[in-house]
Amino acid sequence: MEDTFSHLVQISDEEFRFVKELMHKETGIFLADHKKIMVQSRLNSRARFHKMGSVSDYIRALQADRKFFNSELTELINRITTNKTDFFRENHHFEFLKNVFFPSLEEKADKTGRKTLRIWSSASSTGEEPYSIAITCAEYFAFKPGWDIKIYASDIDTNVVKTAQEGIYKPERLEPVSEALKKKYFLRVKDLSGKDEDLYHAKPELKSMLEFRKINLLETPYPFVEKMDCVFCRNVIIYFDKPTQKKIFENFERVLKDRGLLIIGHSETLFGISEAYKFLGHTIYQKKPSI
Repeated sequence: MEDTFSHLVQISDEEFRFVKELMHKETGIFLADHKKIMVQSRLNSRARFHKMGSVSDYIRALQADRKFFNSELTELINRITTNKTDFFRENHHFEFLKNVFFPSLEEKADKTGRKTLRIWSSASSTGEEPYSIAITCAEYFAFKPGWDIKIYASDIDTNVVKTAQEGIYKPERLEPVSEALKKKYFLRVKDLSGKDEDLYHAKPELKSMLEFRKINLLETPYPFVEKMDCVFCRNVIIYFDKPTQKKIFENFERVLKDRGLLIIGHSETLFGISEAYKFLGHTIYQKKPSI
């Protein structure tokens, strides 16, 4: 019984400060003091995995053993980063794409002859956002031949990138998706693990638009050869301090085309952080053209 509860002994302020500074240095994420219990809880599984007596033992091992630190860093980041997401979350963003942005790209393509679309889901988590983008693209461009569409999906958490790449979801995850779109873009298959429920697999026509990779938003330059028409970075910036936010928006500015879209989360803003974008409303911004 003592072993079971030893994991729940609260970490010290100094141990929390070590994790806090490490996360800020490696990811730019700022952990407020009230996140101490959350950090303790999420690192509990790593302490158990290594058969350590407590999270404090785990943190001390990180501090004392450089080899252990290097091998464990990715898993630590994976545990602490937040991965809450849904299909068609903040649906007005997808409505804006199909009702305003995509028609404007078509008009431009009629003049230039270039039918390309590049979108980056920069904090894609388990994939609900990039697959929602892919469905929106597939629906809009279904009868518009010749378009070359690529959606890049990335996250700092390697575990969620792997989940997104697989494109397999439980029924409750697809509740925001209409029955018609489910049938059109997902295969319903039996769960072979023995659970009495079906699973939904994203069809190849969606997956063919997507390219998944691990990207840390603090590590530049970003690994793209071509510039983006649109960058999604929703409900992530709130975890960074102001200087880090400023740096990330500057980095997005470099990868976006002139008049490209930057879409952020409902509780986020560029006000007082960047002057490089024009506010279009509903947390949608447009990169101002270079003079």
